[in-house]
Amino acid sequence: MKHKMTRNALALAVTSALCSGAGAQQAVEEVVVTAQLIARDNLETSATVSTLSPEEVNMAAPRNVGQIFQTIPGIRAEASSGEGNLNLSIRGVPVASGGSKYVQLLEDGLPVLQFGDIIVGNADIFLKADSTLARVEAVKGGSAAALASNSPAGVINFISKTGEEEGGSIAQTIGLDYDLSRTEFEYGGPLSDTVRFHIGGFYRSGKGERETQFTSADGGQLKFNLTKEFDNGYARVYYKYLNDRTPAYLPMPVAVSGSNANASIGNIPGFDITEASNISNDLLNIYSVGGRQSSIGDGYHAKSQSFGVDMNFDLTDNLVFRLKARDANNSGSFTGAFSAGIYDASSPDFNVANISSGVALDGATQLGALNGDLYSAQELANLNGNGLVQNIRTFDNDLSDLSNTTIDMNLSQSFDSFTLTGGYYRATQKIDVEWYWQTYIQDVANEASLLDAYDASGNKLTENGMVSHGAPDWGYCCTRDTDLTYNLDAFYIAGDWDITDRLRLDGVVRYDSGEAYGHYVFGASTLATGGVDVDGDGVIENVEQDATVVDERNKPTVAYDWSYASFSVGANYTLNDELSLYSRISKGGRANADRLGDGGFFSNGGAVEGSVENEIRSFEVGTKLEGDTFGGTVALFYVETDDVNSEGTNGAGNAAVVRDYESTGIELDGYYQYGILDVRGSLTWTDAEIVGSNNTQLIGNTPRRQADFTYSLMPSVTWEDYTLGVTVIGTTEAPAQDDNQFMMPGYTYVNLFGSYYITDDLSIELSVNNLFDEAGITESEEGNIDGLNYIRARSISGTSTAATLRLRF
Repeated sequence: MKHKMTRNALALAVTSALCSGAGAQQAVEEVVVTAQLIARDNLETSATVSTLSPEEVNMAAPRNVGQIFQTIPGIRAEASSGEGNLNLSIRGVPVASGGSKYVQLLEDGLPVLQFGDIIVGNADIFLKADSTLARVEAVKGGSAAALASNSPAGVINFISKTGEEEGGSIAQTIGLDYDLSRTEFEYGGPLSDTVRFHIGGFYRSGKGERETQFTSADGGQLKFNLTKEFDNGYARVYYKYLNDRTPAYLPMPVAVSGSNANASIGNIPGFDITEASNISNDLLNIYSVGGRQSSIGDGYHAKSQSFGVDMNFDLTDNLVFRLKARDANNSGSFTGAFSAGIYDASSPDFNVANISSGVALDGATQLGALNGDLYSAQELANLNGNGLVQNIRTFDNDLSDLSNTTIDMNLSQSFDSFTLTGGYYRATQKIDVEWYWQTYIQDVANEASLLDAYDASGNKLTENGMVSHGAPDWGYCCTRDTDLTYNLDAFYIAGDWDITDRLRLDGVVRYDSGEAYGHYVFGASTLATGGVDVDGDGVIENVEQDATVVDERNKPTVAYDWSYASFSVGANYTLNDELSLYSRISKGGRANADRLGDGGFFSNGGAVEGSVENEIRSFEVGTKLEGDTFGGTVALFYVETDDVNSEGTNGAGNAAVVRDYESTGIELDGYYQYGILDVRGSLTWTDAEIVGSNNTQLIGNTPRRQADFTYSLMPSVTWEDYTLGVTVIGTTEAPAQDDNQFMMPGYTYVNLFGSYYITDDLSIELSVNNLFDEAGITESEEGNIDGLNYIRARSISGTSTAATLRLRF
């Protein structure tokens, strides 16, 4: 029956994902194409590759792409921010700032964005997983250092279905304990003997797993591709339309107790850290300079239209031409509420005027609701059962243009057992982003509300909870206008040599160069010049006295360029049909983008010397085993990272981060399959250290948020019409900041997946994320909890249960 074939395919896919050995190759012909010039079985490659099938992705019960990455060995994914703003790295390479600086996220072999750590414009905002996904391939280190630009630590590739097999599916998912309705469809197959197609996508609406007071998730995507087969190759065109809006989860209040070395985190009365957020219904209408309006409901709003081509032709018996190209028009917004400070109104030291240094709070002594009702001292001390108020920073950003174009083409000539490839890569990237950050007063509650401040006479000083059209507590850092254009060029030459039937060598050398030009301008407070009439009513209100604006007449330009060389050399020796050994040494580079301005590295119209190019040097050795019932991979790695970075979005003062890091580790993954039972899992041990820093006191410490151990386990059983699987994901404790004082507690959470075939083609699925409602923080703004009852942190989301009805045809 059809559904039994599907479950058999699942078992084979699990096997191939972990080893892709000879046995699995015969069944599903699973080969690695990502960061490879010659597609090979994983057993024959000289890199560590992990592959996830769509069935495995579903079994992990993910709620965003970051949770997909958490099941891949060696990948560190801090997936607590929703469907964007993911912090991602590989093998001890630091997450020194937001995003995926050293890892490229690819879609069908080309970067989603040329730089994975654009401030407030991370690549994962524009990457969505749905039923059009054929598989996910992750190459950790290895050839990724020189076969792609800005990816020295690795690449993760989302590969789409292209209609090789006729058929499709329709699926309807609903949230059982949270507000979600999601419809997916996909269909593909031949149009003739030489033409095939695939089309699909999704649409969803709801409030998300952290329920808001309004519909905060709404939108979807549509993907289409058409492939023409020729006698000597193929040509494919593809199109994607994305318009999707999801809530942005930023650091919020979390209860903490214990010591730096042995801390516990938990809920606050009236505020559940696994279910609530800082997203208030009162922030649905935000206004700023020039009549601009925005909304907390914008969240991560991703808009993209992309068109691409993919061609592969044998020009002669031994000469192959390949071309991938894509033009992507990307834009959107990133709007969220960040807890910039927590204040206990029950404390005898509480002073309303101390919530913010904004001039609107001069003389403030009382707080009240937006309807004008003032709180007495006693009412305020018991507000929401916790008596807490916050200084809220709205991350209010327009992603006006993050468009990019990419062309990657090469020629490969085969000479018996040796193949030589020469290629050229050309790309552009726009970074046109505007910031309009504001300061508000808000309570701490599952359904958060803004608060107004009053003086002793009852005169209202704030406006609908707003303190300032700017960020006075962070030095008015966060109004800015970025408009930069990047041009990237790279040439590469690679060789692949089958020395014997068992021994293979491969190597690649790449030379990258580029240039950037445009402007990067910070706004300035207008306090010294009398403020500015933001709303145009002819009066300078309190919140407008220190409004921060960009001087549109003074936008000094900046221009800089860069160049660096990369290489990667690997060897693989196949001992037998089930076992191989491999090793690789690589050096890869990465050019810095808009974070240079955030860190103060733009000077005199250019970039400070030594700040643009960063480098990673890595070595790995490993073994791969594929047996009839068990197998896996063992990889030992050593990585050196030189990093110039910045972090100016947390008000911590000097934003410049200059570090040198070293990491050593062991990466294990394996599977066991017998009868109806299938078990796979992974364990990564990482010993990472800061070996150089512009703050010498940090040398010798562990990089922030780097745990010694991360792990996952996925057992499943399949019998008759049923499948049941469990995914366990965990991490040991990790330092919150580079000073290594507060150790964030380790945590383990469990996901559950089950399916039942009602008929051969119709199934019902149940997925539960975080089955036991575990709390665990992935980051903390506070690096020292001595004397604190509350910190600002991001916790993983609590239990969310969804049911899916899926029809295959």
